[in-house]
Amino acid sequence: MPGPYRPAIGIDRPSMRQNFAQEMPACPVYAHMRRLFETALGSSDLHLCPTCRQPFVAPKEILAEHEDGQLVVDLGCANCGWSAVQLHDSFQLCALDRALDRDSARIEAAADALALSCELERIDRFAEALRVGHILPEDF
Repeated sequence: MPGPYRPAIGIDRPSMRQNFAQEMPACPVYAHMRRLFETALGSSDLHLCPTCRQPFVAPKEILAEHEDGQLVVDLGCANCGWSAVQLHDSFQLCALDRALDRDSARIEAAADALALSCELERIDRFAEALRVGHILPEDF
């Protein structure tokens, strides 16, 4: 017969005096529920994915315009595949567009820096090969 129930040691339990509306400490279940809650409501920072927390959310399609001027938008994350249909105003969508432009510029700058780094490394290897005699004038 199983023994009596014993709670796990080291589990923090809120005291009865604590306000349960306060944010609970990070735990996998709470984090997952928080992401679901943010997905349902739509976060204020649209370019961050509520599931993977990466800045890869982009509008797939504007589905309709609401009578109060808000737009029904199909949003999707290119990183994890998350998608949602949400209602947003034009101010939020302009902020998303600016964030996408800013992130695209950062990606382009990083790609340019990588290309320059690779080219400089290639030049250094060529100069080293010339210095040690691996490449001769007859090779050209």
